[in-house]
Amino acid sequence: MIASALAIKPIIDVREGKVEEGGRQRTRTKALAFLVQKVKEHGNISDLAVLHAECDDVEVFLTQLRAVYSASIEVGDIGAVIGTHAGRGTIGVAFFDAQ
Repeated sequence: MIASALAIKPIIDVREGKVEEGGRQRTRTKALAFLVQKVKEHGNISDLAVLHAECDDVEVFLTQLRAVYSASIEVGDIGAVIGTHAGRGTIGVAFFDAQ
């Protein structure tokens, strides 16, 4: 309840099958900017995908990503399991480390 009142958006990081806290941001705008920055910082990536659950702002997010990643970006829906737990508006990025 407190997280909702403060508009805290949790960031989840999944690497090598392990789920970890990737960070927390106070607003959705800051959370999306954080994800763009993560993609930018990672550097050598391939096969970037954006997965979402009925996000109204997915096009805005894709525009921000295209500023830091010039290759093709796949866009798809988040599956039922994650969508059920995380809810409408959930958005995430997935990619391969090209190293």
